[in-house]
Amino acid sequence: MIASQKVKEGKLVKVEVECDGFIKKIKITGDFFLHPEDILEKIEKSILGLRKDTGTEAIASRIHEITGANDAQMIGVSPESLALVIREALK
Repeated sequence: MIASQKVKEGKLVKVEVECDGFIKKIKITGDFFLHPEDILEKIEKSILGLRKDTGTEAIASRIHEITGANDAQMIGVSPESLALVIREALK
């Protein structure tokens, strides 16, 4: 399943997801910036195993946890925007 969207912060986000009832694989790409760069991999890993019907707020909360714990900066995207595109891909 794939979703691609220009988020409210102005950048393009693309999400590819494989799932049965749970998220088995996820790849997030786009023209946004994250610092440190390896934070995207940590975000993707934190999403694995979530139920397909997990809500946007719960996904955004998981992303906030990862970015906060790693003092990460998100430029051109927010945890909420990423969560919205992930939810769109899961539909």
